Amino acid sequence: MPTQTFFNLPEEKRNRILEAATQEFAAYAFDQASIARIIEQAGIPRGSFYQYFENLKDLYKHIFNLAVEKKLLYFDAKVPDLHGDGFEFFSTLQRLFAVGLEFAQDHPELLALGDRFIKESNLQLRKEVMAEQASKTTGFYRAMLQRGFELGQLDPAVDYTTALFFMRGMHTALTDAYLALGPSDQNQFFEDESYQETIHKVLYLLAHGLKAKEAIP
Repeated sequence: MPTQTFFNLPEEKRNRILEAATQEFAAYAFDQASIARIIEQAGIPRGSFYQYFENLKDLYKHIFNLAVEKKLLYFDAKVPDLHGDGFEFFSTLQRLFAVGLEFAQDHPELLALGDRFIKESNLQLRKEVMAEQASKTTGFYRAMLQRGFELGQLDPAVDYTTALFFMRGMHTALTDAYLALGPSDQNQFFEDESYQETIHKVLYLLAHGLKAKEAIP
């Protein structure tokens, strides 16, 4: 967590430091990231860095915390039925995935940061960051499931905890599907409808299951 000294800085200076750090962590694995490059890009003395952050890991975790918060706020702004009267579990979920793609387009620096994080070789750091952010992602899906059950839009026979586990796994699988693409395919990602079609198929499976309809008693 940054120090209060960092939060007391003028907004322009804080943003300059955060932008430099985001670029550094998107370009380099954590163990190759450099405080020297960050402070040079941000235009601050090295001594000031340690007045703002305990160490490089402290800054790294803060960057990811801000990225997740920014994405959740983006969802709130772009998907009003998430909390409004128009909530319908499956259509709202499909809209969220579409908006997630819009977020990536609007914030290519965060997309690059996420790509680098998934490929991060420092597995202990990756584990720590994921553990710290898991409650936000889980809480997001938990609220959707609770509302879906309360409104009678989901099968009451479905176990809530299992549904939450499945949705988290679905989120990871879709992320992995994107990251499995080669660099050239990732460059064409937003113009290619195949990934959107994959999302549609996954959500169809979530809604209808694997069992043949004629086999359902």
